[in-house]
Amino acid sequence: MKRSEKIIFGILTLGLLAVLVIGSTLAYMTDRENKENTFTVGTLDVSLEEKNWDDDTDGDEAVPGDTFVKDPVVTAVKNDSYIRVRVTIKDSATGRTISDADRLALICQMIKYDSTYKADTQTPGTAIVKDDSYSSADLAAMPMVNPAFTQVTSSTAGEYVFNFNEILEEGGKVALFTNLVVPADWSQVQLDVVGAFKIDVVVEAIQAKNFDTSAEAFAALDEEIRNGTNVSNYVAG
Repeated sequence: MKRSEKIIFGILTLGLLAVLVIGSTLAYMTDRENKENTFTVGTLDVSLEEKNWDDDTDGDEAVPGDTFVKDPVVTAVKNDSYIRVRVTIKDSATGRTISDADRLALICQMIKYDSTYKADTQTPGTAIVKDDSYSSADLAAMPMVNPAFTQVTSSTAGEYVFNFNEILEEGGKVALFTNLVVPADWSQVQLDVVGAFKIDVVVEAIQAKNFDTSAEAFAALDEEIRNGTNVSNYVAG
């Protein structure tokens, strides 16, 4: 199942819902001016989609050895952007952010980035293959997220913030992670600790033009959010 939304004008939010006993995504963005022959209000157009995730079947009753392609891809449709991604891991039953360190550690072991994944075509990689099985040792050698992102110090238990290290140029695509994998050597012990959970992925974007650094750009975005000057358009799938 493919879901995609585009953003034009203002700071908006959009969402892709994907449930695995895991899974849910959001996006959140802003725009700015675009100068042509006259002064106009321009657009920051960003899309978020998971081409290879099926809401109806993926993640249902997952067991050890299951491997899924879960690949929220952000596209800078119009104008260059600074982006950051917030990943919040929540308990499915309560909807609350998980804070238990042991549970979070196991869940984070399941989230992986395959460096052979092709974001431009959203083609699954060959290092982690859907329906193949991987041990905990196999997965330990693979990163949780795309190395093109850096986790920021404001991250807290159950909520992780990642800054994209560069400007996402117009037409560019990037995925924070690409797969969810249940290690083949897990037993009921690990499954009981993990339980049912979901992942909220919130993408925040702001135009790159007129900002010298990503820190400066996101400070401006945070100020707009604090002041309530954003326009929200959240769509839950």
